[in-house]
Amino acid sequence: MRTFIAAAAAAALLTATAAPAGARDWRHHRHDDGVGSVVGGAILIGGIAAIASAITQGNRAKQDAAVEGCAAEAESRTGARVADIGHVGKSKGYYTVQGSLDGAEGGARRAFTCTIRNGSIYSFRTDADGA
Repeated sequence: MRTFIAAAAAAALLTATAAPAGARDWRHHRHDDGVGSVVGGAILIGGIAAIASAITQGNRAKQDAAVEGCAAEAESRTGARVADIGHVGKSKGYYTVQGSLDGAEGGARRAFTCTIRNGSIYSFRTDADGA
């Protein structure tokens, strides 16, 4: 997938740099430039979309890794299972994951909050920690 995105971006850049060379002959082909402009524009827009998609996919992978890391930490520290993840936020490269834990042996659910960056846990607390 990344190879396809890189190829699309390279094609868009080549099209953008080739357009000024074709502009020199504008007097000779005044009526033929409409199709070329549309195709060039479409390729450029496609390249931009491919780059944006790659960035979005990279962010999604980091978010998923943060959720996995915090869920593993929650289960390891508490011995309870993660029931759900309610919120994931990002600020300055740190991901904050909020969720809830199933109560052990029929006990009440507990909330947890975990902050992680690059796979390292920076803080972890449950609502039982403050009580």
